[in-house]
Amino acid sequence: MTILDEIVAYKRELLANGYYEKKLKELKEVDVSSKPTFKESMDNSDELVVIAEIKSKSPSLPELPAKDLEQQVRDYEANGANAVSILTDEKYFGGSYERLQSLTTQTELPVLCKDFVVDPIQIDVAKKAGASIILLIVNVLTDEQLRVLYDYAKSLNLEALVEVHDKEELTRAYQLDPEIIGINNRDLKRFVTDVQHTNEILKARKDGYYYISESGIHTVEDVESVVDAKIDGLLIGESLMKSDNLSEFLPSLKLKKAKA
Repeated sequence: MTILDEIVAYKRELLANGYYEKKLKELKEVDVSSKPTFKESMDNSDELVVIAEIKSKSPSLPELPAKDLEQQVRDYEANGANAVSILTDEKYFGGSYERLQSLTTQTELPVLCKDFVVDPIQIDVAKKAGASIILLIVNVLTDEQLRVLYDYAKSLNLEALVEVHDKEELTRAYQLDPEIIGINNRDLKRFVTDVQHTNEILKARKDGYYYISESGIHTVEDVESVVDAKIDGLLIGESLMKSDNLSEFLPSLKLKKAKA
């Protein structure tokens, strides 16, 4: 069993125990309909866009520097981020829907609810907490489940980042015909990252989609090594949470997109 399998099993336990019904009752609804879409930022930029992540820990990183998260979100926006990703898993990532609900009000940027979605009720909770985008991980869903969850998210006017880890999953994603595809650079078995994963997987790319390189990006050199894969953006967490100079570091990552 991989770490991802373990996390998904935990999500199914939460579903069985009524966790998400409880969250739906407890959370106050946040209206984010005035925020721009993430797609608009990609349409209107000749630079790579950045989804800047808020995270406290992960299975491969037990602890990150303590930050004022409200200030961190404001700093992300002030320094050129195009969206914010907020982990909502409590057990493995130290996040929460309450955190998402609080932080989405601190920014005009669209917010990605970064979670492991296996049931429509999780999308309901993300929507109520103030997410504009949800994550769907191809590896943990059947084609039918992907279709149901994707269509449900779109029916709620949510964008979906459809995440793949290899060429086979990319082929499955194309069957869904989503607008935005994320290439996760993390090895699911060992949970280590290699940005060259983006280059390898996108040898099989098709035009007409937006591509986001996710995980393992720590330096400008990392970005330079994948920009020619014709990506549209980056999802970055650890290196932004560790940075003591966001005003220089974050803008430096927004290289010009490679020409189509």
